[in-house]
Amino acid sequence: MKLLSSKWLAIPAIGSLSILLAACSSSPSLTLPALSNSANKTQGNIIWRDLVTTSPEEVKPFYHNVFGWQFETINNDYSLITYQGHYIAGMAKVPTNSTTNYWLPVMSSDNVDLTISKAEQAGATTLIQKTTLKGRGDIAVIQDPQGAVFSVLNTVSGDPSALPKQSGNWIWQEVWTQDINQSQQFYQQLDQFSQGKKTIAQHDYHYLSVNNNPAFGFVKKPNSDVPTTWVNYIKVDDVNETIAKVKQNGGIVLMEPNKAVRNGSVAVIRDPAGAGFVVQEVKK
Repeated sequence: MKLLSSKWLAIPAIGSLSILLAACSSSPSLTLPALSNSANKTQGNIIWRDLVTTSPEEVKPFYHNVFGWQFETINNDYSLITYQGHYIAGMAKVPTNSTTNYWLPVMSSDNVDLTISKAEQAGATTLIQKTTLKGRGDIAVIQDPQGAVFSVLNTVSGDPSALPKQSGNWIWQEVWTQDINQSQQFYQQLDQFSQGKKTIAQHDYHYLSVNNNPAFGFVKKPNSDVPTTWVNYIKVDDVNETIAKVKQNGGIVLMEPNKAVRNGSVAVIRDPAGAGFVVQEVKK
């Protein structure tokens, strides 16, 4: 039985997202809150995530009830997500005729034009050209050569610090790919990454690091129906308890915990609108 399909991992509604970004950039009255005032840059790291969704009002109670997240409305089409006093993500509304709901990872870049150039030279496609969002910075959306979609952002006032390693926060991100070596080589060309490898359950796990700190990993996608995609992980204290909350609040469990997969610590989830992510139990 195929547990995963392309429905939750497909390319986000780029046309709708492009229109939304253009509207945000051209609005004289709209200034997004800065992600941070740290003045620090963590180039190459995933510093933010945006939920591209057709149904904000449907998914808000889901994420609140399952993880305790709060929502701060910026305008009719964009909200900020907070948890334990920290901004952790954004949520962008796209038209209901869009087919895809997706968690879009945002990678730090200190020069978006240069990152786009490097990506295109390595075979990527720029889906949304550089756009300046007041208060946020320069942003673009890129599709890697195998099809995974991500964003790059040069923040105007610094990148946010790493989130506390507590339940309900993001803890990791991966590229699920048909060809791990090809994907790893592509991303390594974008920045000064170093390759890393460790053994998990007798299998090699590949990742890239920034300044000797792991930034994101690579996993062979589970079946041919799943396109190459970025996948984001949320830390939980009890994966089975989280699964129960997911089901109670209209989400779907695409893969139940399985001892053969990271000793039963992970589950693959789809929110009520269709956006996918992974929860992972990490013992205190």
